[in-house]
Amino acid sequence: MRIARKVLIPVFAAALIFAGALILSWADTDVELSGITVEDAHPNGCVDCHRQSDSADYRLNTSLASLGSHPDISRIVNTVPTDCAICHKANMPAGALSNVVHTAHYANPDENHFIAYYAGECLACHALNTSTGVMSNKSGPKNW
Repeated sequence: MRIARKVLIPVFAAALIFAGALILSWADTDVELSGITVEDAHPNGCVDCHRQSDSADYRLNTSLASLGSHPDISRIVNTVPTDCAICHKANMPAGALSNVVHTAHYANPDENHFIAYYAGECLACHALNTSTGVMSNKSGPKNW
């Protein structure tokens, strides 16, 4: 049993290293990471995507009003999503903001606008500090 461990563990470790090197060699070297390897197309997070266009109104206040069950946020929210955390905290009836937003943006992947048009890109909403590894939520002034 000890001999098997002495042989199998190094063989297994070598196989993992080889597999990792193989995967890295196949990886696309032109990866575009918003705000890291290319200019940040969404520096204000939510409000950069949830906006009014010629064909539709995707602003957050309009989207929430269409649900029919969300209170009017026009007077209490000035910075999105920072001010949304007033009600959306863990263990609050409205639910933690992270759970609400991630569920809305990743549910029904075949029909989901965030996945179809933004490739479900985490860096559309989050900023990564490459020096510390800390991820934060992007925030911007409301656009309504």
